Amino acid sequence: MRYMSVAFTLAVLLTASANAQTTNPKALKSQLNTGGKAQPAGNPQCKLFTPAEIAAYAGAPVGPGESAAGGLGCNWHAKDYSVSATVSVVPPDYFPEPDQVKGFKRLPDLGKKAWVAPDSGWSAGAIVQDVGVVVVVSGKASTEASAVALLKEAIKRRK
Repeated sequence: MRYMSVAFTLAVLLTASANAQTTNPKALKSQLNTGGKAQPAGNPQCKLFTPAEIAAYAGAPVGPGESAAGGLGCNWHAKDYSVSATVSVVPPDYFPEPDQVKGFKRLPDLGKKAWVAPDSGWSAGAIVQDVGVVVVVSGKASTEASAVALLKEAIKRRK
């Protein structure tokens, strides 16, 4: 199941690389010089949820959000990394669809190409308006329902 996480990370990195061609060079340099951890205060995904709210989806306390995937996502995790949640927003062209993963299911009421699938926890995604929203919850308490609920709330809060 870890190959899906690798595939998702690869898709996000390709997205960041593709966006680099149209991004302001100064902004790109700043993003790259943060070692993949752009300032959370400037990351819109990190502003969507508090650590306490994410803990409800992840099933355990988490720390403050940290920019992930070159600023396209935000990750909240426990101190020992045993629990985490990520919310990412990608262009539709780079939206992952892990339809070959055993347990993959469509979510027809959430948006175009919406899905949920097991990962090292659970992942869910949907294309809404002009972006792909993808969430991941990992840890012993992560469930399909928590991934879908996090996706629904992320979509709602982005409006």
